[in-house]
Amino acid sequence: MSRAFLKGVDISFLPEYEDKGMVVKDMDGTPTETFDLLEKYGVNAVRLRLWHTPANIEESGGYCSLAHTTAMAKRIKEHNMEFMLDFHYSDWWADPAQQRKPAAWKDYSFAELEQAVYDYTKDTLLSLKEQGLLPSVVQIGNEIRSGLLFPEGQLPDYAGMVKLINAGIRGARAVAGKEEMQVMIHLDQGGRFFFLKEWFDKALEQGMEEFDVIGLSFYPFWHGTYQDLKETMERLIKLYGKPIMIVETAHPWRICQDGFVDKKQVEIAGFEASEAGQKVVLDLMMQLVASVENEMGQGVFYWEPICKAQSEHQGWDTNMGVLDEDARAMQSIESFLFEREQYSEEVLQKLLSNRKIKDNGEAIAQVSGKKNFLHNADWEDGLLYWHMSENTENVMAQIYPEFVDPFPAPPVNAIRVEANKQFTYLLEQEVELAPGEYRLQVQIKGVDTTNVNVKLFALDGEKECFEVIHPTEHEWEPYTIERIKCETGHLKVGISIDAPPMYLLMKDFVLVGE
Repeated sequence: MSRAFLKGVDISFLPEYEDKGMVVKDMDGTPTETFDLLEKYGVNAVRLRLWHTPANIEESGGYCSLAHTTAMAKRIKEHNMEFMLDFHYSDWWADPAQQRKPAAWKDYSFAELEQAVYDYTKDTLLSLKEQGLLPSVVQIGNEIRSGLLFPEGQLPDYAGMVKLINAGIRGARAVAGKEEMQVMIHLDQGGRFFFLKEWFDKALEQGMEEFDVIGLSFYPFWHGTYQDLKETMERLIKLYGKPIMIVETAHPWRICQDGFVDKKQVEIAGFEASEAGQKVVLDLMMQLVASVENEMGQGVFYWEPICKAQSEHQGWDTNMGVLDEDARAMQSIESFLFEREQYSEEVLQKLLSNRKIKDNGEAIAQVSGKKNFLHNADWEDGLLYWHMSENTENVMAQIYPEFVDPFPAPPVNAIRVEANKQFTYLLEQEVELAPGEYRLQVQIKGVDTTNVNVKLFALDGEKECFEVIHPTEHEWEPYTIERIKCETGHLKVGISIDAPPMYLLMKDFVLVGE
């Protein structure tokens, strides 16, 4: 692979969109072929995911099979673009919360599974190579921070995970050396150095074989700030000596009721959800990765930008692509015209300075001075009055005192919950109340990623009110449920978590009358 700066797109959904009749249009409304459009605006690399046997999963429509991938690879090569292949080692989606084995492998012993990973990786790449379609980069798994091929390769079993990763690496190396094809290890949490360092240190201790490049997912509404990303890339490169690519990123161009991200997540990202805001974010990502010294920041890939926006559809294509509802390219596509030589520290700092930081003071003040109906709300008496449950012994939950100025003021207690594998957790309290309307509030700090589901809830009999929580680690964020109707005289309130490895802190639980 050349050291050219890669300006890439993951367009694995494209065959499905085209089969449904989508015809993309240039910014002026002229219909055009998709790859011609991408090439015109500077895209020089395409990433494709590969599912083992997607026909086993009805929802997949059979897409992202080897046949679809091969056909797309031919189009990539015809346009002289770099090709990145993303092995999911699953019949469908693989991410930090789900790494399901292909159905064909479900009854294999560990030794058989290890051999299957080697054979499948080698045979797939050999098939592509024989057709002149060998990828420039191959990923051994997709977002494997919590492992792959569960349960055999699920963390915290680093030894088992590494054996399976090594089987994939050996399968790739059996087809091509690093001069012809680079091997990538891809993790989420691009702005969180502490997660990534722990993973690489423990994987390397278990003998993970030589690889060539680190791939990171960085979604600014999940994975930390842009400054976090910059510092994380620099520290990882210094520690491990590997170049880095951002192989997944995105930003919404509008807020919709059923959009992929909501208003709160846009606030966390710090840039407005608009066509201009989307372009600013993508410009910022290009500058940020190009800023890494010695050309060790090797590129940026936007995840699924080529999707016709839908007005009555829940999901990614509602507000995350770079095409509008007429399948016309929006202004953010011009960000791919960036070249590494255009990096400027002055431009980068100007873009970073445009990020808005939310002031939470007003929201916190709304409940001050009112009676809190929760018992032991500050956990001075441990978990008295509270009920806690979890689904795995890997969950650690503990009282976490925070000391605040002026010293030596007494600490403010929080509860910190964390786990090193997929987990569920529940903290709740039931209180007796007079019929009426109430407000529930809590302050949250923590981390987010794909398939993190955290809810603040209030339950009156069978009637539930809830607020979805999007944790972020730099500032405490207040979350509130207003106008909760209590009719039964009993209200159950609390926090529920269903998530891949992450941590969450909660404090200042308050239940007051409206």
